[in-house]
Amino acid sequence: MGRRMKHTLKRWGCWGAMLFMVLFPLRIQAQILLPLDSAIHLAQTHSIAAQQAQYDYWDACYGYRLYRKSLLPQLSLSGNLPAFNRTISKITMPDGSEAFVSQSTGNYAASLYLRQPIPFTGGIFYASTGLQRLDIYMDNTTTSYLANIVNFGISQPIISYNTYKWQKKMEPLALQKAQRQYAEVLEHIALQTVIYFFELLETQETLALKVENKQNSDTLLATAREKFAIGKFTEAQVLEVEVDNLNLTLEIEQLLQELSNRTRVLCDYIGWDESASLVLQVPETLTVEVIDYDKALGQYRENSPAEPDRQHRLLQAQSDLARAKADNGFSVNLNASFGLSKNDERFRNVYRNPLDQEQVTLSFEIPILEWGTARCKRRRAEASLANEELAIRQETLASEHELSDFVGRFNVQKYRLQLAVRTTELSQRRYEMTSEAYALGRIGFLDFSTSQYEKDNARITYLQALATSWQCYYQIRKMTLYDFEKGVKVTRELPDAPK
Repeated sequence: MGRRMKHTLKRWGCWGAMLFMVLFPLRIQAQILLPLDSAIHLAQTHSIAAQQAQYDYWDACYGYRLYRKSLLPQLSLSGNLPAFNRTISKITMPDGSEAFVSQSTGNYAASLYLRQPIPFTGGIFYASTGLQRLDIYMDNTTTSYLANIVNFGISQPIISYNTYKWQKKMEPLALQKAQRQYAEVLEHIALQTVIYFFELLETQETLALKVENKQNSDTLLATAREKFAIGKFTEAQVLEVEVDNLNLTLEIEQLLQELSNRTRVLCDYIGWDESASLVLQVPETLTVEVIDYDKALGQYRENSPAEPDRQHRLLQAQSDLARAKADNGFSVNLNASFGLSKNDERFRNVYRNPLDQEQVTLSFEIPILEWGTARCKRRRAEASLANEELAIRQETLASEHELSDFVGRFNVQKYRLQLAVRTTELSQRRYEMTSEAYALGRIGFLDFSTSQYEKDNARITYLQALATSWQCYYQIRKMTLYDFEKGVKVTRELPDAPK
């Protein structure tokens, strides 16, 4: 069955391509034979959708890089060079009286600040050094310096939401989801290419059949007119053939327009030059005839981007609950620092014999009257978490049912293709028999026309069954990210995001 049908399909495709070039040379600028695997490769490398998938993946990569870099020490330099201030201010004089005094000052400052997050506690360690200069412009300008030689400190919330803890769980999942989504999008591009490919192929094959029928109709019409001239055909019989001939001409014109539209759709999607006219090659039947659902389900759970996405959403809901519990109005914070500093009127003296300074602060806040807002936040977050868990369960069941449906449809196509092949063979034989019988005048035009329609319909039905088989296969590949023909996972080379 397989070899005979492959040979027949190759004959159809080659004959159809030659027929196009012979009968419609002005309408078709260039003929390029395009197989399905080449169309898929073009779409996955040159299509707009593929480029968008690349940028979406890069966006996720940059997000993960930002997370990783946020854990590294951050060093910053700040300062005022200079800050000049001239004002009239009310000040207290030495004798206790107050007076408005004009002041002119110049302040120069620079500081170097190092910040290091502490992920496992949620606190921050910092270190800094800085130097200030103050000029007071009076009759005798005075200058003084203040050096914060070194200052070490830690700011540690005792009871609070730890952002770093949840980021450590969620950010790797986000990157894993993006990696799998990139492969999934490329499989979706392949699926969409298959759909557009077979739509164009069906139009192409239908046009080839109509052109073939038009040639036969031209021959029949000439024969009918000859037989009418010698009295073997009635005028009604001639008119039947002539009406059919005109209808075929109209159908060919309509199919040529449809062929042009669908060619443009496929070319636009795969990134092909529209100036070239494609002649599609009928694909071979898939080597995989049956897919085991349990195996497909296992690969779906292992490879699908839906799994890390659901884990990420669940962690996000759990994170929101942890934040709501921590944000209850009660807080305790520990701040401690140690440093060395010195001020002097001479710059060379500010780094000599510095004075130490220490600071330890344990601050707290206890809500007295907050009308249950903290409890409402917590209850709301708990309800959101429960709802998210239910939504994930529902999505999981729906996805598994969808996978089961596609696997079932794919497995049925084996028998549908066998029936379509047998129907095509029988309808072709019947058409040949009725053609001979009609030429001899044994049957009427209606019987001949019916056999011709059944022959054409059988060939298109086979293409539709083949299209459904390929579409179901790529839908399963998209969901499982597994190549059942080769027996390996679908792997895609991830595009490196620019540094």
